[in-house]
Amino acid sequence: MTDTNIIIGRLIEGFGLNVQLFFVTLLFSLPLGLVFGLMRVSPWGWLRGPVTGFIYLVRGLPLLMVVFWAYFFLPSITGVKTDQFWTMLIALVIFDAAYLAEIVRAGILGLPRGQMECARSLGLPYLKAMRSVVLPQALRNSLPSLVNQFISTIKETS
Repeated sequence: MTDTNIIIGRLIEGFGLNVQLFFVTLLFSLPLGLVFGLMRVSPWGWLRGPVTGFIYLVRGLPLLMVVFWAYFFLPSITGVKTDQFWTMLIALVIFDAAYLAEIVRAGILGLPRGQMECARSLGLPYLKAMRSVVLPQALRNSLPSLVNQFISTIKETS
């Protein structure tokens, strides 16, 4: 094989790894970000407080610091050494979940307050009103921000 073929093969392999890391990150961070976003707007303070602290902490750190923590700190706590792919996956899921949680929270708070009040006046419990009435509208409103975060995630995987 010539040097050009080796370089092209490595580039294709790296691109495949980036795409794989991107999709697996989205698979885990999107539901986690959705749950964290719902916890952020929860009327219960015992749910809202820890998640707010976690989101402020993670969003205040650069991604490289989160990667370092995932590589050095987590194995010392768990006693399990992870390889590079899993370390990067854990760091990206934590990092993206915090950003996605704020996007979901902003989408929910961007809706008129009457949406939740109307659903509650019809007799829906809080969680069902959030799931059936508020969340579909909020996700539709926050779709441009979600796409921007997905693009940022693609760039972060490299």
